[in-house]
Amino acid sequence: MPIPLRRKRIVGINYSWVVHQPFFCQFLGVFSPGETIDFTPFLRLIQQKFRYGSTFCLRQQPDESRSFSSVRMASTQCLDLSVGYNTIYENYTRDRKQNLKRAVSANWTVADSTDPVPLSVLFQENHEAGIEGGVAVWAYNSLQNLIRELIARNLITLRYACRNGRIEAGALFVQEGNRIIYLFNSASEVGRRGNARTLLIDQVIREHAGSPLLFDFESPEKPSIREFYQSFGASEEPFYEVRWNRLNFLERTLRQLLS
Repeated sequence: MPIPLRRKRIVGINYSWVVHQPFFCQFLGVFSPGETIDFTPFLRLIQQKFRYGSTFCLRQQPDESRSFSSVRMASTQCLDLSVGYNTIYENYTRDRKQNLKRAVSANWTVADSTDPVPLSVLFQENHEAGIEGGVAVWAYNSLQNLIRELIARNLITLRYACRNGRIEAGALFVQEGNRIIYLFNSASEVGRRGNARTLLIDQVIREHAGSPLLFDFESPEKPSIREFYQSFGASEEPFYEVRWNRLNFLERTLRQLLS
């Protein structure tokens, strides 16, 4: 079971490791060669080892009787690709079908790439302003490092849609186990109006349709984005966000003063 950690700083001093869900990773879980998994001992040991869990997202449902400060059910959205493309396409909404036709007729040039920089630049120029507090430089660096590592492991498809020699949209798909994860995307105004991301998503769905795979949109909670993914016929799959706090009184007070 992977445990994501972040160094807690108090008054500018590195203080202790806390459990904190990393960027570009919606949820984690216990994995085993066996078919049945009891992950309660893992959670017990994590809470013993790390007294503060800022946020930890799990695929498996935890026992709420454990000493968590909170347990919240969230969800991603997934498509079963095993049913074949014709069945999947029939479940697209009318608007999604129309926008896909428009994207096809727009004659986008689509190309796979190993260069993560255009994806980050597109996001920075077209999406960052809509994020409260902006996006730190280290987050972009982390994304680019992640993409390079995934490329080295042959786990991703990084695909761009171009017009007149200019990249207008990009999408990052990661295949892990029985999932294809729509991990990251960005588009310019031209890309959005031209439905480029609809085309990129549909291409990957079409390429893997009929395989025993799930297409995971890794959906955030923003309603407009969830509606977009639902228009492909995606259904909800739950995961669970847990938090805990076993800090002593002084540590709790300092945290409240500095937060």
